[in-house]
Amino acid sequence: MRYAHGVLIGAVFPGVIFLVAAAIKITGIGADAAVLASLWYIYTIWFVASIALAILPLIVIFIVRRDMFREFLIFETGGFGLFSPIWLFIATDISGDPWYSILFDGISDGLIGLSPGGTIIGIDISNLFLIPFLLFSFVVGVIFLRPSFIAKYGHMGEIPELAELKETTGAKEEDSTESEMPEVVAPPTTADSVAILRDILIEHGTTDPMINLILNSGIGTTTDLAATSADQLVTLTGMDKRQAEELLMAVQKKVWFSGI
Repeated sequence: MRYAHGVLIGAVFPGVIFLVAAAIKITGIGADAAVLASLWYIYTIWFVASIALAILPLIVIFIVRRDMFREFLIFETGGFGLFSPIWLFIATDISGDPWYSILFDGISDGLIGLSPGGTIIGIDISNLFLIPFLLFSFVVGVIFLRPSFIAKYGHMGEIPELAELKETTGAKEEDSTESEMPEVVAPPTTADSVAILRDILIEHGTTDPMINLILNSGIGTTTDLAATSADQLVTLTGMDKRQAEELLMAVQKKVWFSGI
């Protein structure tokens, strides 16, 4: 619904601008010079008001809802780009000229500017400029109003819907991990585990003083010893690092491969 509202806003702004301009032109059909002069004055006011109509909402959104500014800017730019050519053809047709006439003749007095003398004059828009501009405008509008483009560039932070989805997914993954990965408790040190460890060390040819150093360091099971690094074992017992590596390799083979 939010996307539909954004597209609707982008479509309404150029519609209002071009339809009011068409109404001014229709009023001048068959009018005398005085009325035409008055209508030209009204058109110049509306031309400036049209620019304000396009800019003012952006300023208001930037002040009131800065978090929505980028999204609103994309909707308005895309709306002007996509719907301006459509509204221009409609306004041309209802003002008395065939909608396709602007593609051949351009637009007379479509823009306003200042003459060298400082007076406001009308500026014609050539069809050689108008046709590529309308095509470019339409393409930009299609690109800007794509939902994927708005989702990627229309938010200053994370999209609320995506944030909510991430939180839900994270909670589910956490619950799943907790259910699939129960708490693992290291095997306790017992008289039997110490005896088994001592037998393995004796089988490896470890001397009694070294065995006592290993047991007194807090290593009481084969699992503890297999999980100890060579550097830790050197620090705890003072043995040579190569001897520590050979001892650990023998213990790990005994534990993991049943002595193979």
